[in-house]
Amino acid sequence: MSSFYSPHFIAKRFRLFFLGNAIIFYLLSTTYVADWLLAPLETPFNKPLEKQTSVDAVIVLGGGNTKGVANLPLSTDAYKRMMWGLMVAKSNNLPLLFSGGGTSKEYLESDAFLDSLKELKLYLEIPTPTSKSLNAKEFSLHVEDKSIDTYQNAELSKVAFEKAGLKEPTIYLVTSAYHMKRSIRLYEHFGFKVIPAATNFKINAKTKDEWDYLPNAHAFYKSYVALHEYMGLFSLKFRGI
Repeated sequence: MSSFYSPHFIAKRFRLFFLGNAIIFYLLSTTYVADWLLAPLETPFNKPLEKQTSVDAVIVLGGGNTKGVANLPLSTDAYKRMMWGLMVAKSNNLPLLFSGGGTSKEYLESDAFLDSLKELKLYLEIPTPTSKSLNAKEFSLHVEDKSIDTYQNAELSKVAFEKAGLKEPTIYLVTSAYHMKRSIRLYEHFGFKVIPAATNFKINAKTKDEWDYLPNAHAFYKSYVALHEYMGLFSLKFRGI
């Protein structure tokens, strides 16, 4: 075997590459770095929701689902969005539009939303989605089930509001805090006036200790979420948004 392909040569030639990747992986797996990455995304929205006048509706963005589970098929992120959206819409007596279809046509995010509502109705006074118009200033539920990403969330939400005769609606936008910056950019691009109503915060404000220097899967997941959002924000520049 040629020495060029020998394990010793590969290890020696690429040792800095492997070492660099190991260091990056370690850093991304620590709570310190994960929270540092998330802070610019979440911190601006980590404040109580101020009650506003002249708001037309609440929009809740989907965030994933799991088919075949015994109950609550929405993902953790999506379930928190749904619950906070219901609270905002109910307390302000506003229509709520759930926007999300997802990539799987076999079981849509909107299906998971409706199934979760059925379970909530056993314990709470939650109405079923109705044929009422989105321009009715009262609590009602509506579903947009065709969108597969945030861009289409905004685009198809706009279509739904235009059908209701609202050209430049003012909305409470409910999504995860890390996802809010990109969502606002897209919804404003489609003519919405957005009041952020963030939820599902990932940063824990507890005092950091020596355990937070140790790598863990949850911190790596938070770093992934943050980097995914930064890539999404960067990609909007190519769309002129």
